[in-house]
Amino acid sequence: MSESALSTSEAVPARRAAEFTPVTLGVLLASIIGVIVGPTGLVISSFSLFIEPISSELHWDRSQVALLVTWLGLAVAISSPFKGWAVDRWGARALVLPLTALLAVCLASTAWTRADWQLYLLFSIMGLLAPGNIPYARILGGWFTHRRGTAYGLLGLGFGLGGPLVLYVGNLCIEAFGWRTTYLIYGVFEGVVALPLLWWLFRERPTATVALDQRPTLGLTPRQAWSGLTFWLILANLLLGVFAVTGVMIHGLPLLVERGLARSDAVEVLSALWLGMIVSQPLLGHALDRYDSPRVALPFAILAVLGMLVLVQADHPGWLWGAVFFIGLGAGGETGTTQYFLTRYFGLRHFSVIYGSVQPFTFAISISLGTWLLGLVYDRSGCYALSSQVLLAAFAVAALLLLALGRYRYTATGLSNEGATS
Repeated sequence: MSESALSTSEAVPARRAAEFTPVTLGVLLASIIGVIVGPTGLVISSFSLFIEPISSELHWDRSQVALLVTWLGLAVAISSPFKGWAVDRWGARALVLPLTALLAVCLASTAWTRADWQLYLLFSIMGLLAPGNIPYARILGGWFTHRRGTAYGLLGLGFGLGGPLVLYVGNLCIEAFGWRTTYLIYGVFEGVVALPLLWWLFRERPTATVALDQRPTLGLTPRQAWSGLTFWLILANLLLGVFAVTGVMIHGLPLLVERGLARSDAVEVLSALWLGMIVSQPLLGHALDRYDSPRVALPFAILAVLGMLVLVQADHPGWLWGAVFFIGLGAGGETGTTQYFLTRYFGLRHFSVIYGSVQPFTFAISISLGTWLLGLVYDRSGCYALSSQVLLAAFAVAALLLLALGRYRYTATGLSNEGATS
């Protein structure tokens, strides 16, 4: 081995370790908090708790209640491309701080809605204001190179940690104060706790530091990315995976109650979904950094299929808990790859715009349409049996799509793989 190659190989571990500093850890912590308190963390993760209270008070059926998430998702879909462009144009911090402040007001205002249209409007506004993962994925991609997969995996902990947290807190608040006051508490938490932490810790990487590091900014244009098959394979995998895990997340509580569990027991079983995500996200991130192949996500996808298969058949609390845990373990690993895949196949140069173009499909089809359709299937059939079979099929096809992905186009440092090979 040449002296230069030896020095390069010795330098890589040092660079990996050097990427975790007080500043980068602060940015990572702020990003995790942002995911926890965003609409996906607060609203969608705990929405299963609100289905029955809202349905009872407003005399809505399940599909009408699920339509709230549909409106939120459609608003995210419409606004995501602009948010991706705005992040590339003005930076992640400039977008996150004002949107978080407005979201706090919007969440709190839900407590005073009286007409049906007001509730639908507020959920739509939440979707328009939701920054999503775009700014967090972009800012972490700038700070982390050799540990980018690990950083993205830890970012996923925001969803994994926030899920059971808002489930337990939300359930306690609904039982004590009702669903309206619970949304008020959500809004206060976002404005009083999350916003100051984001203002303090969430920061862009200085331009001078990037220049000193001589980091390349190679990458495909959005048009080039969209014209290739790889983009659509990644998108299809994400759509099916998000549809399936969101279906379990939003309809999971009434589904488990239908299986004979008490509401409190169903909350405990459903929390296993996020526990699985907590376990899988760091493992996935480490695997993405360690092994230079998209196939590392395949074992996680298989676990999601097995978990859903058990959930379809089981009725004992222990088996149900294990099934939901495996679904979270597998889905957390499978759907957590998208941000990393986009940086490795299309580069960082136009990452926010490309990632922003993924969000409309995800929220409009997987979350908005998918959630409503599952509620409609329940209203027509009177049970969740058929919906469970649909979710199983979605997980299975998503796993198969991973086999069609080829070699990464760019290295972790942003160089072209063709150039690195030559």
